[in-house]
Amino acid sequence: MAPKRNKPPAIEQEAKDFVKSKSNTTEKVLDVVLPTTRVQLAASALAGLLASGGIARAEELVTEAFRYADLLLKHKD
Repeated sequence: MAPKRNKPPAIEQEAKDFVKSKSNTTEKVLDVVLPTTRVQLAASALAGLLASGGIARAEELVTEAFRYADLLLKHKD
């Protein structure tokens, strides 16, 4: 008869052990810089400009995206 092998822990138990080990350690919280409203609007405009395929040069795309963002901020109400 073959000797019994130790069974590895079930995946559920392994996950619980992992979570428990992480909760006992002190984790450093990263400082996150959130983009401004202008940058968020420009990013949305840039996505639309890229999807339209009308402008090919990156510098022109960024300039146009910020132009749209500025117009949106000027007329937000």
